[in-house]
Amino acid sequence: MNNKNIMAYESVLPENFDGTFRFTNWTDEDFVAKYGSKEYHFPAKTTSPIVMTNQTPLEIQQIRKKFAKDLAEREFFKSENYNRLTAQERNNDGSPRLNSIQMAGTYSIESLTQFIQKCLEPLTPSMVTITDSDNTPLEEKLTKNDEGELNTMAIDKKTSLKKKALEA
Repeated sequence: MNNKNIMAYESVLPENFDGTFRFTNWTDEDFVAKYGSKEYHFPAKTTSPIVMTNQTPLEIQQIRKKFAKDLAEREFFKSENYNRLTAQERNNDGSPRLNSIQMAGTYSIESLTQFIQKCLEPLTPSMVTITDSDNTPLEEKLTKNDEGELNTMAIDKKTSLKKKALEA
């Protein structure tokens, strides 16, 4: 499969398919993937079978690709390559560089390919743990004041959102 079609939907199963799809979390930390209303907890440095009784094998293959892309993005955002991309969008003081040709340093699926491919390499076998994900509607997570209105905070250009978040 070439890099351009790494996330393309396939209509055939992999060569030598034994009936079980496996997912490798090659990183040093556990990985939680979400699909539907479930969370799939993959232990670090292990390979786990993905068994989903309500999906066809082709659907499971696509879900596994989604998990691999999610893990690849998590690791990419920790990488030196990502730091280089974001550095060109900042001034020396860390503030955003506005109206610059260097804006929006982005990544492509090709940037993730090396990470995605690692999800297919077998490691020590383990089992994935599946839990229900928190499906609380966002509106219920928001706080309200005594009048029943949402608690919001007016900010200006000089206000640090990070500082406001830490204060809350």
